[in-house]
Amino acid sequence: MKAVITADMVNYTQFPREETALWLEEMLAVLHQNQDFKWALKPEMYRGDSFQAVLKNTDEAMRLAILARVCIRKHAPNADMRIAIGIGKTEQLTDRPGTSDGEAFRLSGHLADKIRQQKARIGIALPKPSEPLSATLDLLETIIEDWTLAQSQVIEALLQGRNITQIAEALSISQPAASQRVAASKWWAIESFLATFPKQLSLYTKR
Repeated sequence: MKAVITADMVNYTQFPREETALWLEEMLAVLHQNQDFKWALKPEMYRGDSFQAVLKNTDEAMRLAILARVCIRKHAPNADMRIAIGIGKTEQLTDRPGTSDGEAFRLSGHLADKIRQQKARIGIALPKPSEPLSATLDLLETIIEDWTLAQSQVIEALLQGRNITQIAEALSISQPAASQRVAASKWWAIESFLATFPKQLSLYTKR
């Protein structure tokens, strides 16, 4: 099984196109450089405000989704991403996401069409019904939606494996200030969720 990620930027038309282009390019660079992500197909931009990618390691799909969101959220209060994760088989895998097909692509694409009607901006579609996992994502959203620009910066750094000292240096703030941002963002809950996500996922992906 593989994870197909279909994402588009929220409130794209509210910002200058030059700005959003830079934000999206920076986000894709962060995703490309992350060694935790094993790509079947690397993220590919389309339509100016969207991207699609295929992960070999389905366990990392949620980390990627949160990282993509904070890379955009750190720039402006109304900036965000909607991310539809489809997990399943990829029967037809070409050299580009846009020309590939399979169960995971169809699950992700269908979810991307309806995620605008959902409150949570990260959704997951699996071969089996997964309402408990979807409910967990609703709870996750209540944390993410409260992150400030500064907290999004800190979460981005944490998701890339940086420690408090490195974060303080990168943001030119004191270590106590960095620690306060980490605590205010409820990182402990995010870290716990990401650590247990593979086990939760396995409940719905076993054939």
